[in-house]
Amino acid sequence: MFDKYPPNSVVVGIDGSRAAIRAARWAVGEVAGTDIPIRLLYITEANPGFSRREARAAMEAAEEVVHEAYTAIDAMGESLKVEMELIDGLPVPGLITASRGTRMLCIGDTGSAQHPDTWLGSTAREVAKSGHCSVAIVRSDGHSGDDRWIVARVDESPDGIDVLQLALHEALRRDAPLRVLTAAQSRPGEKDQAAAIGHSDFVHCMHDYPEVEVRTVRLDGSFVEYLAQHAASIQLAMIGSAQTGEVEQLLGDAGATALRDSDFDLAVVGLQRPGR
Repeated sequence: MFDKYPPNSVVVGIDGSRAAIRAARWAVGEVAGTDIPIRLLYITEANPGFSRREARAAMEAAEEVVHEAYTAIDAMGESLKVEMELIDGLPVPGLITASRGTRMLCIGDTGSAQHPDTWLGSTAREVAKSGHCSVAIVRSDGHSGDDRWIVARVDESPDGIDVLQLALHEALRRDAPLRVLTAAQSRPGEKDQAAAIGHSDFVHCMHDYPEVEVRTVRLDGSFVEYLAQHAASIQLAMIGSAQTGEVEQLLGDAGATALRDSDFDLAVVGLQRPGR
């Protein structure tokens, strides 16, 4: 079923929670004014013990949840293409399967509210770790005029360039300052912060977004440590899925401990990258 998804769609996992509504609204900002559709996806586990009447009631409840999400994004007044789908299955495998045929998957995080000793719920962690596309985990309500930073962890690989491109896009549409975290050494007396990365493709990307305030920061410690230190100043953290060690740390025990009091969103930029 998922192979019919348009390759440029943005899929939003819908489950009836406020977090899912936040994710749907987040996705609107990604596609508003474009031909890219939003697909509202509701996944429910079939219960073979249900009577026909009970199964119908469950279907009607699912339809109501998806319609509520549609109403929420329609009220934003943006020009959108919206598709809705209800399927049987388990949430994590279903979302991971959906990620094979889409440019981006947006999900809301509710698990952290139920388990205050961690910063992401189990569904968010598993999908961020195993998704086949870019995965956005939406944790805050967000609002226009948010002047907190977008933070992007990049390296000089093609994956790092994709992270930077998406980060610049997000910073532009949110009118937010961007902090580019790199492990590369700045040259003595370097004045051009973009050149401090030492890669012409990175410099070219930044020159394409002159409106964005960009600051390059040499990352002496770990990405998790930086996020924990500056959590109150961050609205969105971004990292490439190919940076497996840092992603594992971010989604594992180190992140759970260091970031449990944070509220910023997370984007893991995957293999089927936006804009490709």
